[in-house]
Amino acid sequence: MTLVAILVPLVALCVVARGVGFLLLTGVVTALAMLVDGLTPLQEAGAGLALLFAVVPPVFLMRYQHDGAHERSGVAVPFFALGLMVLLLLACERAGSTVFPAGLCAMVAGLVAVVCRQSMVWQWAGLLTCIEGVLLSAVLGRQPVVLGVTALAGVVVLLLGGMCIHRIMPRVVAVRAAGQRGRRAGPIDGGTDA
Repeated sequence: MTLVAILVPLVALCVVARGVGFLLLTGVVTALAMLVDGLTPLQEAGAGLALLFAVVPPVFLMRYQHDGAHERSGVAVPFFALGLMVLLLLACERAGSTVFPAGLCAMVAGLVAVVCRQSMVWQWAGLLTCIEGVLLSAVLGRQPVVLGVTALAGVVVLLLGGMCIHRIMPRVVAVRAAGQRGRRAGPIDGGTDA
């Protein structure tokens, strides 16, 4: 059990509390947790996928205007995720597991974000956090088949989430252009009325 593996669920809780902004940090910490034991091909592939799923959404979302008006969940959501993680840790301890279930805790945090948050961006971040947790579990358990299936699911979630956000959220360039047109039209209209 390493410190970086303990940090993975805590950063996943930050994703539940603050959204996609902490997804990049979650991917970096997850990748470090995978690489802490050595550099096998399975660990390198898992770390690369974790970074891919963590870097692409924040970079993609920089082109869109975020609308947080639809998000009405209370502050109890992260504490709900934390409670589920504690129950999971107690269940693993009672079962006699000696491995810290960092991947399972990250999956729980991601699922809580998907279930308890309304905004599409939060749910996208929650799904990707869940996928990163499965990737971490697959790498720590040395299961390449699970890693492959999870990678495929992550690519599907990445593409579908990106397409949905592209269709629904307004682009930053379009919002800026509309604002500039409104500022240009204001003085001209005012001058003709006078």
